[in-house]
Formats: sequence, C-alpha cells, structure tokens
Amino acid sequence: MLLLASIVLAHAVLTLAKDPVWINPVNPNDPETLPSGEEKRVLIIGGGLAGLSAALELAERGYSVTIKEKYAHIGGKLFCEPVQILNQTFYIEHGFHAWFYNYYQFKDIRERLGIDKNFKSWGAVHYIFRNYLPEVIYSEGPYPLNLLGIISRSPNLKLTDAILSTLSLPDMLFYDFDHINKKYDNITFHEWAIQKKVAQDFYDIIMKPALSVTLNEPETFSAAEMLAFIQIYFLTNAKADTRQVANVNYYQAVLGPWTDYLKKLNVNIKMAKEVVSVKIDEKSLNVYGSVDADSDDTNVYDWVVMAAEVGAVKKIFNNTLKYYQNSPSVKNVLSNCVQNYLGHMKVSPDYKVMRVWFDKQLNSSAPNILETPDFAPINLVAQYHLLEEEFSVWANKTGGSVIEFHCYTWSSYFSANASDDQVWSLITPTVKQIYPEIFDKNFKVLAYHVNSFENFGSFEKGLLQYRPFVDTFSKINLKNIYLAGDWVRTDYPSALMERAVSTGREAANQILLQDRVKQVPLLVVNKKGPGLF
Repeated sequence: MLLLASIVLAHAVLTLAKDPVWINPVNPNDPETLPSGEEKRVLIIGGGLAGLSAALELAERGYSVTIKEKYAHIGGKLFCEPVQILNQTFYIEHGFHAWFYNYYQFKDIRERLGIDKNFKSWGAVHYIFRNYLPEVIYSEGPYPLNLLGIISRSPNLKLTDAILSTLSLPDMLFYDFDHINKKYDNITFHEWAIQKKVAQDFYDIIMKPALSVTLNEPETFSAAEMLAFIQIYFLTNAKADTRQVANVNYYQAVLGPWTDYLKKLNVNIKMAKEVVSVKIDEKSLNVYGSVDADSDDTNVYDWVVMAAEVGAVKKIFNNTLKYYQNSPSVKNVLSNCVQNYLGHMKVSPDYKVMRVWFDKQLNSSAPNILETPDFAPINLVAQYHLLEEEFSVWANKTGGSVIEFHCYTWSSYFSANASDDQVWSLITPTVKQIYPEIFDKNFKVLAYHVNSFENFGSFEKGLLQYRPFVDTFSKINLKNIYLAGDWVRTDYPSALMERAVSTGREAANQILLQDRVKQVPLLVVNKKGPGLF
C-alpha cells in the first residue's frame, strides 16, 4: 500500500518547474537615459542593498544621486567593517548570508559589477536536533520528487510522514500568491501546519528549521509569508534550494565593487549622515529634502527614495509629523502614512552574532555551516576559516579557527543589555551541546567580536494588510517619495536580501516612469505554484 501511495504521489503531481516571470517596462519606447543637459536630483535615505540598488539604476540613466547612510559603514544588513583583532585587520560582516538561485535581481547586479568570482556553491545543508538524528538535506529534482528524495535519504523521516502531510500539498502545489496572502496572513505558520495535519516529524525536520532562521519569533510568523518562502527557496524549480556564499569578505565581494562603480557614476555617498526628518512642500505635498542630525541640507531634490530599515523609517516619519503639526494638509497625509501603515509595522526581536577566534580547529567532518533549530539561542554556526579567504589564511598560518554563532531572538533567553564580554559565557552551555569537542579538547578563545542588532522587520501574522508597497505613499498624495527595503511589500513572492534589491529597482522604476525614461525589467518568482502535470 505504501509503495502504491508513493508511486501515486510521485507521478500524479510530477510537474515541470514554474518559470520566473518578467515584469517588463510599461514604457518600452521611452529613451534609455535622461535627455542630455537635463538634471534630476535624487536623495536616497539608507545605504543598504535597497538604496544601493535604486542608486545603481538611476545613476546609470543619468540621474544625480546622493545616498545618506546613518552609519559609518555602507551595506545595511550586509555591512562589513574593518576590526583590529590579534594585531591584524579583519573585515567583520553583519553575519552569515546565503544567496539563492531565485535571487534574480541580485544575480543581474553581480554580473553587471563583474563579481561572480567572489561566490562559491554551498551544497547540502547540515542540521542537528535534540530529538532526531543529524540531517544532511538537499533538494534534487522537480517537486515532489525532491521531497521524496529528502525522505529516502533521511535517517528520521518516513514516507508515511509525507503521506500524512498531504493536506498541506494543495497550498504548496496549487500555490496562488494573492489567494494565499488573503487567506493565511491572519494565522501563524505553526497554526497552518496544525490545520493541515502536517506530521510532527516532517514539521520538525523540514519546516521548523526554516522558521528558526527568519530572525522572527517562530511562533508568530505569518503563514502567508512562510508559504511564499517555501515557494522561493524550495518548490519553484529544481534549483530553488541551491545557494552560494561569498569566498571573501562582503566588502571585497560586493560592497567595495558596488560603491566604486557608483562613485564612477558620480553618486555622492555620505556616510555617518543620519536623516531625522524629511522636508515637504506644504502646497504641493512634494517631499523635496531632508533634515539631518548634524545639519540642515539646503539642497532641493526632485525625488526621494526612503530605503532605510523599518525602525528608522518609522522614526523619520514620526519626527516629520511632529514638525508639520501646524500644517493641516501635510499633517493629514503624514498621519495616514503613520497610522494606517507604518504604525502597524514592527521590528523583530534583537539578535547577536558572535565570531570567535580559537587556537584549534574542529574535526574535518564538521560542516562549514550548521543549522541548529533546537538549540536556541544559537540558530546557526559558521566556520569562517572554511568560507572566506582572509580567515583561511590566518587559520592555515596559526592552526586556529574562526567560528561564528548566530543567536536570534536573544532577549527571549538573556538580557538585551548583556555586554560583549558576557556573551560567550552565556552561550557556552549550548555550544557544549552542539560542539562538545571545543571543550573536550580545551579550545582556547583567542579573541571574539560581537554584533548586536534590533533592526530586522517583523513578519508576524496580521501585518501584510498594512505593509506598504513601494508606491503606497505616493498613492495617498505624499508626492515624490518611494519606499524600498526588505520590509516593503511586493506584488510577487520575494524575501530577505532579494526583496531589498527588488524594491530598490521598483523605486527607481517609479521615478523613471514619471520622468519618461525607460524602466528596468525585473525577473521575479512566479506567483503560481507548480500545479498538476
């Protein structure tokens, strides 16, 4: 009976991959660049992936672009800064990042910048669990054969897990982006799994790990958002699960080449320049400039792209609303932006990323990257001396290792005010459970670096209906301003870094359309699931 069921499951729903979809320019006959002699000034607030993406498209088409970045480093959640450790300069990132096959906009930018050589493949994903044997998971073949392959290779899963979980298949197999968003944003993904009677083993080993690395509280994550993640990273095509990592630090891999290219296009990148509010013309409702923390920018801009993280955007708009309390027209439109959209947006819990230099190395069977969904507060462990060149050189020279521990939803377990000196001792009991070898062989901590953040957008249930699109504020009469970022809503499946890059391009396209310059095409994940046959 099980054999018959497996044959039915494998063949009845076997399908070809769903091709990505082009969003082509709506103005294909317009010129590629601004007319010679015409100047258009654009202010981009935020120097992360969204801001850099918008700047790239606009600067290439003749715009005069200024980026204002609050911090002393560029890149947002991809930032990378030099740090003196062990009498050597190391470039330390925000944390580990993976780049997936369906990141079409970023792949396009990589090709344009000529930086493909700075990436390498990351194959199978290694997991450890408290109540299951370790898993090595990779997707191979079209859906659902990829799932059946995972089950057949798994030391924990059984075919009956998939069969018992068949109630969940329609929402994935017949995935419909718009329908799913309307139907499932009001429940969590965990509640969805209970409704669909997903087998516990299948949920724990396949679904729960994906939730654990979203930087959100797994218990509150929207079912609609997670089902989109599943399409993007797993089901869309046979290669959806394939990913790459950088083989050098992210300043060398991405940010340096990107900013160098923008500077050649005369983009003015202002670091450590915090925008505290925006300027609005009280008659036209045009957003035309910014007030900065250290000065009043007297420049007048034709367009503004708000590409900061969600917490910063809320702060800027709240400050702006306070300033225009005596201007009814401005106050009304800003109140709409704040109360009906930004007021509902939330920031996910705080998190810490600790990179440790040891005097010894783990055994050769330890994977480069290990996901640890059952070992909170540690969600992921990455061996950087096996990933990036500068750490590899140091490790080969010293015999040591550089290992990074990602601790999401930190304050669910420890005080947010824990000092950097306390972090290692706080996570030591969990590290012992993950890699007892570190303690059995008396690894010595030579140095460490801790990044602490509370800047990632929340994707808990119920927020999708309030999440603004790139052009939402312009549609409610706040003119000349567009949004971009990984927290901004899109009309197609997108997530994380690719959403930031895509919304940056969308914001640029809105400006290009208004100025009658040909828009840039976007290649995006299909809104429909594989379907039958």
